[in-house]
Amino acid sequence: MDINYYKQYEPIFGAWRITRLIGEGSFGKVFEMEREDFGVTYKAALNAITVPANESEVREVMAEGMDEASVRDYFGAVIQDLAKEFALMSRLKGNSNVVSCENHQVIEHKGGIGWDILIQMELLTPFQEFQKKHPITEREAARIGIDLCRALELCGKFQIIHGDVKPDNIFVSDMGDF
Repeated sequence: MDINYYKQYEPIFGAWRITRLIGEGSFGKVFEMEREDFGVTYKAALNAITVPANESEVREVMAEGMDEASVRDYFGAVIQDLAKEFALMSRLKGNSNVVSCENHQVIEHKGGIGWDILIQMELLTPFQEFQKKHPITEREAARIGIDLCRALELCGKFQIIHGDVKPDNIFVSDMGDF
């Protein structure tokens, strides 16, 4: 799905407008979005996920012998799992070393099998982009290690195994927290 597809939901969460694509992953796309209030422009990230990702995914599951109701249940279970992740992420909110999820919305497709999930998150700078503009000193390398350990320690308290720690999944806040 491209930017225009998700623009159909504007204003998102009542006030936000998508401005540009900032990243893509295996589970969706991330856009920058903004809103204006009393002359101040606010920015946030929008993680947009479509389940199933496309019609071929539906055809694949149906080719395995499932009827339409079973396919709906199958993908509905994926949505239920994601809803559990939203609840967990809301419990982690307020920790400076974990990305903050501010809001979410699940929208069922009309006339077909599928859902769009919109998640408002804090807008952060990808580590790779930060590193290009800002050489990492020894002190900052230690800070990165400490911040990552804090994030993983917090995950451990909630029995979460991250499973995908890599530079692409490290971000930097405006306050310099990793």
